[in-house]
Amino acid sequence: MITQGFIFLALFIVLLFVIFGLSKKNNFFRKILIVSYIISMAVYLIWRIFYTLPDMNAISFVLGILLLIAEIGGFLLSFVFYFLFFNENQKEKKSLEDLNNQYPSIDVYIATYNEDELILKRAVLAAKNMRYPKLEQLQIYILDDGSRPTIEALAKDLAVNYISRETHEHAKAGNLNHALALTKGELIVTLDADMVPRVDFLEKMVGYFANPKMGFVQAPQTFFNDDPYQFNFYARDYLSNDQDFFMRRIEAQKDIYNSVMYVGSNAIFSRQCLKEIGGFSTGVITEDMATGMLIQAKGFETRFVNENLASGLAPETFGDLIKQRDRWSRGNIQVARKFNPLKMKGLNMIQKLLYADGIHYWFSGIYKMIFLLAPIWFILLGFYSLNADFNGIIYFWLPSFLVSQLAFNRISQGKQAVLVSNVYETVMAPFMSYAVIGEAVFRTKHQFVVTNKGKNSHKAFYNWKIATPILVLLCLSLAALIKCILILTNHLTFNGPDQAIYINFFWLLYNLIALSLAALLPFERPRFRKAERFYSDKPVEIFDEAAVSLVTGQLIDWNELGARIKINDKNKEIFNNDQKLLLKIDGYLINSKFIRISDLSESAYSISIIFESLSEKNYAYIVEQTYAKPSDEIPLEDKTNRISLIIYAILIQNWRSFKKVILRQS
Repeated sequence: MITQGFIFLALFIVLLFVIFGLSKKNNFFRKILIVSYIISMAVYLIWRIFYTLPDMNAISFVLGILLLIAEIGGFLLSFVFYFLFFNENQKEKKSLEDLNNQYPSIDVYIATYNEDELILKRAVLAAKNMRYPKLEQLQIYILDDGSRPTIEALAKDLAVNYISRETHEHAKAGNLNHALALTKGELIVTLDADMVPRVDFLEKMVGYFANPKMGFVQAPQTFFNDDPYQFNFYARDYLSNDQDFFMRRIEAQKDIYNSVMYVGSNAIFSRQCLKEIGGFSTGVITEDMATGMLIQAKGFETRFVNENLASGLAPETFGDLIKQRDRWSRGNIQVARKFNPLKMKGLNMIQKLLYADGIHYWFSGIYKMIFLLAPIWFILLGFYSLNADFNGIIYFWLPSFLVSQLAFNRISQGKQAVLVSNVYETVMAPFMSYAVIGEAVFRTKHQFVVTNKGKNSHKAFYNWKIATPILVLLCLSLAALIKCILILTNHLTFNGPDQAIYINFFWLLYNLIALSLAALLPFERPRFRKAERFYSDKPVEIFDEAAVSLVTGQLIDWNELGARIKINDKNKEIFNNDQKLLLKIDGYLINSKFIRISDLSESAYSISIIFESLSEKNYAYIVEQTYAKPSDEIPLEDKTNRISLIIYAILIQNWRSFKKVILRQS
């Protein structure tokens, strides 16, 4: 029998999808969708607080409180998230013209510790190639905290400044502060060693300093290689980098409220603001976040330039990704303990809220662990955490769940799939929980650790150590699901209502989907190339060692180490092993050596070559045409995170390789 409540629910869902459709092009309906989420979640939580806490025994009551805290914590994170996206950023862009020909002097700091010379060299050459009206006022500094003679020699060869120090206290922040005391530029650019600035980096950023109260200007960190999610899932064509949403969308919204977070690289500071806060913040391992917050607390303005102005290397293994996020989570707890944004004088209420929310985010791993464990401890141990029936779930949980999915889809503009976000949260939950509890409760003293970059590998392997907590959760969830099935088929008895079994059965299924996909992430695929390749279609003329023209072709892809060239010709006899060649590209003559040949079709083939004895001029040209092209020439990526394609990539392509590795290691 259809009840009035069911009719009301059906009408609400229909109206909800109408609003969702209208919100695609109308900001008013997007705001209605956000408000609908807030109201539906508030109603759901009121129901949870007053009607669903288990009182069967003390353990169930405690577990019920933990689950409720996790849901309230998740709602608070969502509330701030939707507050942040309620209005659109309409701040005006600035350019060099706003300086009225008063161009400040600039020091570019490229901080390095143990990065490969190849990585550092491309960043330095790109920095030297940045366009600026007063190049005589631009100084490039390599800040080598590894005190390596080879890097000092590199600085000399490239005619840039080299700074090292005898002691290495305070890690990266100490390195930057040491350089501050030795240089005089009015503006300071901070770049990580792997971040390659584009030629228009300064043109797009410096104009904001026409405002004398400008403290720092931040550009997003973008990446030219696949992160472990994209790479290990075989999904580079369907998945965006997992940092893109924060770097491109959340930072842009924080710009509205003068709460842009400094992310450690791709930023320009006024020397004056750094002087007023005593230099880059020390004593925490996320010195970047703390530095930006202290600058804003001093009353300085900050801006975010949402353009791809510098790109670098994302962590290349899942293990390195875990280490990076462990450092970030611990660093945020350290910032909360040392500075406490809620009590910091100079920050307004919204700034305090957003910084506190950024710290609170790292507790979401604990919340996720509770969501993963709740149905397990009910089915396997008999302890309740939720005392609800189907009617309550349908009338209170279902509307809030649907609104949350639709609102997130609209805010993310389809670029961040809910399933993918759930997998990300699931796979990181054990590690984030461990880091946050270790830092907040036990105050473990972890030092700043540089994330490995540019470490290519030649063997696939399954990282059992990293995978262990995910596999344990997966096995426990699977065991609980099997027990559910046995209970529902009357093969086992259970002292509890059938509806509770059904609710937890579907809860376990939801968790198992994410856990199954998460269990594939520690499968590390080999990365053979030492440097990423960039697609190109530039025409190439190929000469032999005696400068006799052999054939013309077209670049397929290239980097500073070598290239592939397409040749529309049937004659392959003109090439032989280790043959010395001379390439003419855009008027540049580049020494190279033939490596191999591959058929493309009956009338075309490609040759692979490596570059040899590159002059600085040719090296800089290749870097500019690959890593450092102007931001306006970078094509916009349209990765819509389509679930069907992601699932295909993961389950078909990944599973085949995964099985091979498991069989080989067993």
